[in-house]
Amino acid sequence: MTELFQDTQQKIPIALLILGRGGTGKSSIASVLTQLLIERGFNTKLIRFDELRKTLAPAGADPFAKDKKIKSIIYENAAQEFKRLLEEGFTLVIDSGLSVEAIRTMLKETVPHLKIIHVTCPLLVSICRDTWRSLSGVKHERGSFLYLRAIRDLLNPFKKEKFPQPGITYPFEYPHCADVHVHSFFSSPLNSARYIIKQLDL
Repeated sequence: MTELFQDTQQKIPIALLILGRGGTGKSSIASVLTQLLIERGFNTKLIRFDELRKTLAPAGADPFAKDKKIKSIIYENAAQEFKRLLEEGFTLVIDSGLSVEAIRTMLKETVPHLKIIHVTCPLLVSICRDTWRSLSGVKHERGSFLYLRAIRDLLNPFKKEKFPQPGITYPFEYPHCADVHVHSFFSSPLNSARYIIKQLDL
């Protein structure tokens, strides 16, 4: 027991930002990855960013707005929160869509020991997964049928304010700064989490 405690104390806190379009399997991979890191002795905290961002957005602003200025403020506040948690000794697994490359780069430059993991799969698969999730009654911070709502708005030339969904009504910028790329269509959440751990030598 003493050896296990000593090994836990020696683990350097890290931050793993899991990002990708909705429906790629980020949340499932993040959950499994959190458990595997705990088993390896990391004092791990799972952060669902869609829940956290509501507390980080400017007063009166839509925390899910596609406006890049609002996103920048949210993630600048997030960077400070991540740094605080790392200083307290937590290893972070952060489940976040994060479609803007400039913000990803800012986080890498600001947050110590931050690694970015890009989870991807074909867009049609993401749409089917999101639709099935909604039909199954699984709750999401942004509501249900995210892709179908965005596609409906995109096809409606009379609607000015389109439902914000990365990859449909606004771009999901390719994450060139990612440290690991995971193709979830070919891999289960467990195998994807094991692949991340292997690639980052954790």
